[in-house]
Amino acid sequence: MTPTVLLICVVKDQDAGRLMELLREREIAFTKMASTGGFLREGNTTFLIGIDEARREELLELIRETCGRREEVVESTIPVNEPLGPFVPQRIKVAKGGGVLFELPVRYYEKF
Repeated sequence: MTPTVLLICVVKDQDAGRLMELLREREIAFTKMASTGGFLREGNTTFLIGIDEARREELLELIRETCGRREEVVESTIPVNEPLGPFVPQRIKVAKGGGVLFELPVRYYEKF
């Protein structure tokens, strides 16, 4: 049996669909679970991915490119530090994406 690792990858819901597509394209098997966490209890998706050690770096790079933290400019929908009254939308930078990745060695597994 070739050395195998189990990756537990928790990503923002907004990145989960694209990651699933790319995993399927590369024929990397995974299990997907809905999860909730973080300060604002935002929706996340947790992937369980068992992969041969030889493809580990390929998978890590794929996850980093697809789910990495980035900034986007959006129009604010609420006044920022201003009294209530006429409101002019402002463009602000917000953080998008990001996630957490855990790697565990697998001593034994069995497909049936």
